[in-house]
Amino acid sequence: MRVCNFYLLRHGKVEGDAALNGRTDRRVTAAVQQQISQALCKRNIAFEHIISSPLSRCADLAQLLKKQQPGIKLSIEEQFQEISFGTLDGQAFESIKDKWLLLEAFWQDPAQNTLPEAESLSDFRQRILSTWSRIIEAEHNNTLIITHGGVIRMILADALQLDWRNPAWHSNLAIGNASLTHIQISKAEQHYISVKSIASDLFR
Repeated sequence: MRVCNFYLLRHGKVEGDAALNGRTDRRVTAAVQQQISQALCKRNIAFEHIISSPLSRCADLAQLLKKQQPGIKLSIEEQFQEISFGTLDGQAFESIKDKWLLLEAFWQDPAQNTLPEAESLSDFRQRILSTWSRIIEAEHNNTLIITHGGVIRMILADALQLDWRNPAWHSNLAIGNASLTHIQISKAEQHYISVKSIASDLFR
């Protein structure tokens, strides 16, 4: 039996006003990226591979970690981008008060109320889980995945065999910025998945 560890790191807090930042490419300041890098190093986890969303809030940190540890393999995974919020993506909440009824419906039941021109929750789930399945088959050592809150929730729902359609799963489970989720997979004739920690704050 071979044991593989996957560490899912949500990016740091982005610059700008509070907004529905899905595919919108907001950045995290260089100072915050450096703080996250330092906090991660204090965990003393030996990563062999870093897999990152292509969005700057994730990829900038991945490049920083690669620069600090040149021997680590780095891959950019397009499919691990956050869900697209369509026409409201990247819009500050203050500027879309006229769309509040749409947002309320979405938050109450995101699986049934897709925002205008947005990616549906079911399509998002299929995109994430097909990529996750491919990655866990291919990886054999400690792997760091730098990605987004929505991506991590979908992977956790699958790992814990919970209903991804449940609105509470998306609204009540806090996946904070710069938090680390640890999933261990034991590979034998079948895979045994164990969730070791969820959204551990790197700065604590």
